[in-house]
Amino acid sequence: MNAAIRLAAPLLVLMAATVSGAHAQTDEGVPYDLAVSRLRACITSGAAGAPRDSLHSAVVAIRSLCGAQIARVRDRRVADATRGLTGEEAMAAETRAILALNDEIARTIAAMTGLKP
Repeated sequence: MNAAIRLAAPLLVLMAATVSGAHAQTDEGVPYDLAVSRLRACITSGAAGAPRDSLHSAVVAIRSLCGAQIARVRDRRVADATRGLTGEEAMAAETRAILALNDEIARTIAAMTGLKP
């Protein structure tokens, strides 16, 4: 697999999430696909200047830089995951949605920086 494909694969995962709600709005009125695109762009730009000593420090730095974009995407994913659920089911769905997004972010950062866990 060439380098471009390896770098693009995690980004495609982020983009795949837009298929079900490409034109839905986030709480701030930003379309979900635009929120994902902004997050992807922020991660890409942050990866260029991220620390190279460990994946953990790169993830911390980029998450700090991209906090607002992460929050928009996270809020939408949580809303989608918990729709129609209550109580413990909603809490479990929220946790799964957040963990999945965190994993996607870390994998994307790893692919862009070449850092290993």
